[in-house]
Amino acid sequence: MTVTKRVAILTGGGDVPGLNMCLKSLVYQSIDLGFEPIGVRKGWEGMINYNPQDPSTYSDHFIELTKNMVRPIDRTPGSFLHSSRLEPREVPGDTVPEFLRDSKTDTQDLTEHIIDVVKRLDYRAIIVVGDDDTLHYAAHLSQLGVPIIGIPKTIHNNILGTDYTLGFSTGLARGVAFIHELRALAGSREQIIVIETFAAESGYSALLMAWLAGADRVIIPEVPYDPEILAFLMLQDKRQTPANYAVAVVCDGSRIIEEKKEQYKYLLNANQVGSGMDAAKLLGHITGEEVFHQTLTYLLRTGPPDGQDLLGAANFALSAAKLLKEGRFGRMTAFIQDEMWTDVDLGLAKEGVKKVNIDALYNEEEYKPKLSLIWSAENG
Repeated sequence: MTVTKRVAILTGGGDVPGLNMCLKSLVYQSIDLGFEPIGVRKGWEGMINYNPQDPSTYSDHFIELTKNMVRPIDRTPGSFLHSSRLEPREVPGDTVPEFLRDSKTDTQDLTEHIIDVVKRLDYRAIIVVGDDDTLHYAAHLSQLGVPIIGIPKTIHNNILGTDYTLGFSTGLARGVAFIHELRALAGSREQIIVIETFAAESGYSALLMAWLAGADRVIIPEVPYDPEILAFLMLQDKRQTPANYAVAVVCDGSRIIEEKKEQYKYLLNANQVGSGMDAAKLLGHITGEEVFHQTLTYLLRTGPPDGQDLLGAANFALSAAKLLKEGRFGRMTAFIQDEMWTDVDLGLAKEGVKKVNIDALYNEEEYKPKLSLIWSAENG
């Protein structure tokens, strides 16, 4: 019996610096090992929109990858294969392709279709480069028998099982650089500034950005904050700074304490999106001063990868290729401090996300990082 050499590669979730370097390395390594890499366009969405009964849909969602095709892609940001955040177990009815649509439900679980596509296209495995949500679904497929290898990538560094995720290092450095630039503007205007980072259940990346950039205060999702105490502390910071300004970093997804929600509900966004804007409005209202608000968000996902993320991309690709060669599926590439480049059970991705170790790293009363020796991740 001939074992298929076809291997699907897809990306899911937000873009990160180093992603295309990882894709290029995956293609080179898999070809050198005798495999045939097939790119899936737009993550799980590509598989969902492929209709096996209509061969003309294949080229819209899959691409045969060669070394020459991917040779220059590491010079540009984004994902060469494009990406999406679609959750195949809860696909909104209006985005379900017509040949799969069930008009009786608002959402559909299209997992069976994805499994069918994998079998029909005769894939030896799927290599999934994704964030926590993408890898969560990949782990679900793995438990259903689909041969999966995962590679963790997110600027939040919040995936369980690894101390480092692709894109984290560059995102952190870019965040620190932007905070320094905005600090100069805040000093020129003699204002309080609120700098908002991406939404996440974990405030780890925001905490590190604030610490390394010397921000005065940082608000994270793990600890609800009292806006009146924050306002008092920010005014204190402003007075103590010779240039008469203060900087707060707020991770989107943060929220105020329950006792103050009713009092300030007219200033809050109901769905918690835009937590930095909420904090800026609250600080402006309470202090009576003009508060400047700036989001970093997508700026952290762009730009050339730094040395750490270039190494991470290449080493994760090498590790994934090794797993592929050995036929070891249901695994995720990882970097662990004591073990260096290794792999772990992909099922860890289903256990949630890493969060800040509050006792070790965060001062809840003063909304500041605790000074400590920090490598790049805290396992708590």
